[in-house]
Amino acid sequence: MKKRGQVTIFIIVAIILVSIGILFFVFKDNLNVGENSLEIEPIQNQVQYCLDRTSEEGINYVALHGGYYNIPKEIKMSYITYEAPYYYINSVVNIPSIVRIENEIENYIIDNLKYCINYSLFEEQGFVINEGNLSASVYIREDKINVKITYPLSIKKGEATSRLSDFKVEIVSNINKLHIASGEIVNSYKENPGFVCLNCLEEVSNKYNVEAKATPLPDEKVIWFSILDSESELNWKFAVENE
Repeated sequence: MKKRGQVTIFIIVAIILVSIGILFFVFKDNLNVGENSLEIEPIQNQVQYCLDRTSEEGINYVALHGGYYNIPKEIKMSYITYEAPYYYINSVVNIPSIVRIENEIENYIIDNLKYCINYSLFEEQGFVINEGNLSASVYIREDKINVKITYPLSIKKGEATSRLSDFKVEIVSNINKLHIASGEIVNSYKENPGFVCLNCLEEVSNKYNVEAKATPLPDEKVIWFSILDSESELNWKFAVENE
């Protein structure tokens, strides 16, 4: 009985050790190994700063282009130095969905984040920084936007290694409100194409606390719309075909 008890204890200890080993290999990429977390904090702070900045820039850019980072060619309207999507053309309404707008902001962040980041100062201090693939997730809420990126970084200095991966930011934004307001304007225009309902613009402006304007471009057979959020100065622009 004594030997059987010793064998049982040995088996339990072996199971515990194996379990610890499995957990280590499963979660090792999320652990900081060897490097003092305070020492890599400036690197982490720079990435966070650039995420905050690039997200704000991306939201502003996408708003100015009617919800797009890259406007599809078939609905792109260019005027002088401005570009905007047609929300109404060939008697068809083309308003991007919230999911599409989220994807457009994600693409902006992925394409532009690394232009903000500069590791040269850290490399001069002896850090070796290897980057993994960058991915982004954007979620538009009623009055804010949540941004999360996965940006794997392996940071080495001497024999020590540390890792970073996930970053996020929450930005107060009325982009959802502007999207809804633009939809109401376009649906109103669809009922009477070629005619700008000034009363409708005024109603939308009062309802959403924005400044909605229409600028006809006769030579281009286009009406240019701008919706300015008076609270955040976010500007939403789009065009409709003036039939």
